[in-house]
Amino acid sequence: MVNILGWFIASALVIATIGIHYEIMRIASDVVLPWSLKRFHDRRVIMLTIITLMMGHILEIWIFALAMMLVTAQPELGSLSGNFDGTLNTFLYFSAVNYTSVGYGDINPHGIMRALSVSEALAGLMMIAWSASFTYLKMEQIWSHRPKRSD
Repeated sequence: MVNILGWFIASALVIATIGIHYEIMRIASDVVLPWSLKRFHDRRVIMLTIITLMMGHILEIWIFALAMMLVTAQPELGSLSGNFDGTLNTFLYFSAVNYTSVGYGDINPHGIMRALSVSEALAGLMMIAWSASFTYLKMEQIWSHRPKRSD
């Protein structure tokens, strides 16, 4: 039963991550890009877009970290071992390592934490790829409207 609960929590977190990421990209597309295109050069527009996307990734890392804190508050559900001291910073570090699929291996998940860790890695990989595709498409749109240089 604990295993099913872990996958249920992990699924809820992945769905939340997808929803957050979609909204962040919508904000970047509908608000940040039109506003910044009126005021800045192409470089700054892309930089603001990437900063907006990064803020979304950071928020998603925080959500997984906070969920992991809640799960490990109930030791029968799951725990983390290894180079783990139970502080918020360590949860954020572990979450970021999972989200980016770096996987240093210095902290080991047990119980439900295994499902959360694997799900976060998959979600992070998908969100990073989604951000890269979004950025490429926006750059293509912006650059297609640039005046051509005559060399």
